[in-house]
Amino acid sequence: MTPSAIITASSLCLITLLSTGLPIAFSILAICLGYMLVTGMQPDIAGSTMFWFLNKSSLVAIPFFILSAEILSRSGATEALVKASNVLCGRLPNGLALVTVVAIMVFSAISGSSVATAVAIGRVMIPQLINNGYKARFAVGLVAASGGLGILIPPSIPLIVYAAVVEISVGDLFISAMLPGLMLGSMLFAFVLLVGDWAKTKQIVAEERSSNPGESRRALLKGLPMFCFPLVILGGIYGGVFTPTEAAAMSVILATLLSFTIYRSGSLAEYSKILTQSGTMAATILIIMAATSVLSYILSYEQIPKAITELITHSDISPIVFILAVNLLLLALGCFLEIISVILIVVPILLPTLNDLGIDPIYFGIILIVNMELAVITPPIGMNLFVVSAISRQSIGKVFQGALPFVGVITLGLIILILFPQISTIFVR
Repeated sequence: MTPSAIITASSLCLITLLSTGLPIAFSILAICLGYMLVTGMQPDIAGSTMFWFLNKSSLVAIPFFILSAEILSRSGATEALVKASNVLCGRLPNGLALVTVVAIMVFSAISGSSVATAVAIGRVMIPQLINNGYKARFAVGLVAASGGLGILIPPSIPLIVYAAVVEISVGDLFISAMLPGLMLGSMLFAFVLLVGDWAKTKQIVAEERSSNPGESRRALLKGLPMFCFPLVILGGIYGGVFTPTEAAAMSVILATLLSFTIYRSGSLAEYSKILTQSGTMAATILIIMAATSVLSYILSYEQIPKAITELITHSDISPIVFILAVNLLLLALGCFLEIISVILIVVPILLPTLNDLGIDPIYFGIILIVNMELAVITPPIGMNLFVVSAISRQSIGKVFQGALPFVGVITLGLIILILFPQISTIFVR
């Protein structure tokens, strides 16, 4: 079969299986095993590929960051963060929606994952947004799209994997990602500020705002540890105190201490539920990643990424045209592959060309991750669409419809980052 025929057939089969309600990991594995049987490939390759993919120390950070986020969410720390954010910007127009963006930006600097960020803040904010007059479609779309900041604002699991593949400093990559992350967060903030009124129903309930100075002060003090949390974790990484994986473990320790001291809502019985919930979520993510690693193996075996890449690299084009072409490739692959799989497939193939064209790998890494921000809210494998749909009990179609306006904002941010590379490299070059 030709590469285009394989892609077309696989896409149609995947969409059909997903439409039946079959979990995404099993849908992907079913397609991969079907391909192996048809082509005569040994099915046991699937097992060895998944084991090889999961046998990476960098992936240990995933369950740690998810556990940390779950502890903070269940202990009341997330609510404290939301209330403190509400004191800071709740009086602005569309204040509750702005609080959502601010809380997501702060939590992104704790969780390292777009999924964990969307779940932690979405659980608290989606019901509040809907109860205060915002359309359900807007509420779920805002959380799904803004949650993508979790893979850009450090500490970010995909950035750790990218640094390992390219063999550059994780610290340098984290420092470089801060300004683009803040820029995209600010763009989402401005967009909500301008268009939030459009997202409200006619039956608007007054947004909750505290007029008591003492209550506001207490809310700020209680939320202060959450604003300081990222400074401790990222400061430890930048200062060389611990590695990113160790930072993930440290985040669990800090989250546990906060839950038993300042927030005082943790209990041993509750921790059993937290471990079960976070373990289930981490396992779900890792199973999906393992399944996509088999799909990645098949695509590599068929040399589909190589064929697409060679079509780009063998042409006599300038670096900016190359970047634009690669963006199209990344957007296409991001619709069907998990983020880490895209990094592991595409980056090793493109790296020699990046060096030949003099394209900074840090700049390219930021561009890649922003592309993946679009991927997490793009069907059929948009992780944030699935998790926000699950926690809000809204259909995936409604979540995607709500996220569409924010796709335009993120795309504009991506264009700015492409045209002005210094935004990504100003702190390390």
